[in-house]
Amino acid sequence: MSAFYYHSIPGHYMSGFQAVRNSLDNLSNILQLAEIINSCPDHSEGANKDNFDIAVFTNDFHRFLVKKDDGYFSMSIPFQVIVENGNMSFNCDLLEQPVSGKFISIMRNAIITTHGNLHSHEEVIMSLHDNFNVSFSEATAYYDTFAALISEDHGYFRFDDDENHANGDVHPRYHFDIFYKNNSSLKIGYDKIAGVDCLISLADKVTPKKYLLERL
Repeated sequence: MSAFYYHSIPGHYMSGFQAVRNSLDNLSNILQLAEIINSCPDHSEGANKDNFDIAVFTNDFHRFLVKKDDGYFSMSIPFQVIVENGNMSFNCDLLEQPVSGKFISIMRNAIITTHGNLHSHEEVIMSLHDNFNVSFSEATAYYDTFAALISEDHGYFRFDDDENHANGDVHPRYHFDIFYKNNSSLKIGYDKIAGVDCLISLADKVTPKKYLLERL
């Protein structure tokens, strides 16, 4: 596993993340992270696991980690990570093209077209054709990629320090939320602030795991 940290990310980028309630929100945050890394390559200098806004883990771990005011959230990376001369970029193997500004804009258009509506592939394809001047065959390829990205196992979880809503063992102040739908999420209490090493231990295949222990 290789870790890349970025800090002092401009506020307008960090404020662009969505509260994750469905796979569209999760994809929106992934696109936001790709845009940040495309736009802020110099923000990796001086960053480390004790001083970062976002982290990118590569190789088998292959995961984003975002620090927020009250904890962290994390999800798997659905793109190929490319590191050349110290600079990071992403490639979408499904389309065999880089995760560029155009790609990000097209995926965001698909999210907006789909959000809150019944999923209509014809509507998304027509919107891409009209707004990006692409052929119907190209728009269809982008739609197929979009559909695959929102259908993947996202591996989403977050850690919260939620002092305002703490309610003993029913809603622990420090807790992990696994999955993003309120009616199917899992909440696991913790006894302190979770650091990066703890978060890595949960998801990295080769790092020793944490254990659930019965409270007395």
